[in-house]
Amino acid sequence: MIRIFFISIILILSLHAKNEVTGYYAKNKEVKHFINHMIRKYNFKRDYLIDVFSRASKPKRYRTQRRHRRLKYGIAKGRKWWLRSVGFSAYEKRYLNEDRVRQGTKFAKRYKTLLGRIEKKLKVDKYIVTAIIGIETYYGEIIGNWETFNSLAYHTFKDKRRKKLFKYELEKLLVLSYRQKLNALYLKGSIYGALGLGQLMPHAYLKYGLSYDGNKKIEPFSHPDAIATIANFLHHKGWREGKDVAIRAKYSGKKFNQIKQHTRYRISRATLKKWGLKATKKFKAKYFKATKLKRAEFDEIWLTFNNFDVLKRYNNSDYYAMAVYQLAQEIKKRITKD
Repeated sequence: MIRIFFISIILILSLHAKNEVTGYYAKNKEVKHFINHMIRKYNFKRDYLIDVFSRASKPKRYRTQRRHRRLKYGIAKGRKWWLRSVGFSAYEKRYLNEDRVRQGTKFAKRYKTLLGRIEKKLKVDKYIVTAIIGIETYYGEIIGNWETFNSLAYHTFKDKRRKKLFKYELEKLLVLSYRQKLNALYLKGSIYGALGLGQLMPHAYLKYGLSYDGNKKIEPFSHPDAIATIANFLHHKGWREGKDVAIRAKYSGKKFNQIKQHTRYRISRATLKKWGLKATKKFKAKYFKATKLKRAEFDEIWLTFNNFDVLKRYNNSDYYAMAVYQLAQEIKKRITKD
């Protein structure tokens, strides 16, 4: 009788355990609410969500990886180092170096047929897609070593500084994993949840993801899927085939004070003339933006168009968009010469 009693107690406790999250997120009320939300909205099975959250943990190396980037102007580093590390020069040094251009040329040649087919279908420059992969993950070599689910869950339920954003991405990650039959706990990327060769967030894979390797699954780490997804993202953001991205403008002097660092508003040709700017080549657009790239000893002025703004939808930075464009141009030159 006593034996039956203990067995029944164990069975009751085991059944109760299945309905409760254990481990790092045990007794977290927000996790319980999130699980209920996922069940109501997407019809997830409770056991599945409880199992995932029970096996979740704090992101590894979180504290050691959070560090501030500081630019030191010390004399010990030397003036030449300082000049290379200020403004766009720092971006140029890191993303437009010879090794990245060379590896990008190899990548473009290796996937020439695939890039060509996707360019023809989606009307997006294949060298721009190549450059994005080159800058984001060094052509697939550096994809991030953070557990995506753990990172998003931590920022949602523990850190909470941008809780709403990370909660949304955590939701989309679970949906993506379920639909594509991926193990959410084994996906790795950046500490803030970016995935795959193109380092897109989970919601972007759900909205713009394409399967291009024949298995009908959107896999962030598959080269065909990643190339197609990046191109599809740019296509839907308004990329215009064959149109200009940016044109360098000349002016007298070394510093240009008419505009601030970032692009703010559109200007006309009359404004261009008024400011004393002259484009280095002809273009048809009536309206455009003037973008200033700061360097240590001078300012670079570029006229930027719709396609430049599309690149900024991928990463809202003038420096990033310009680095992508210039890397794409360098890779294209190498391919054309060969």
